[in-house]
Amino acid sequence: MTQEEIMLAYARKRRRRIYAVLVAVFLLFVGASAVGQIFGDRYGMVTAVVVLVGFLVFVWRDWRCPACGHALGAEFDQRHCPYCGTRLVR
Repeated sequence: MTQEEIMLAYARKRRRRIYAVLVAVFLLFVGASAVGQIFGDRYGMVTAVVVLVGFLVFVWRDWRCPACGHALGAEFDQRHCPYCGTRLVR
């Protein structure tokens, strides 16, 4: 991959992560609440746990360096990969 392709891939990953956070928060509050009111509190809690675990698995699998594939860590605004040193933003 060229440096430009790596930067574009990282930008797409950041957008996906932002969308994933928004969807997870919406599903946690609205979805779990609606399921809890319709089917009972137990199912609302199960829905919340499933959404949270799904979000964590998505982030764990997706938040990786486009060049080397190592995890980028918890910091959202990475400038370069901590493993290979590839620049991720301009």
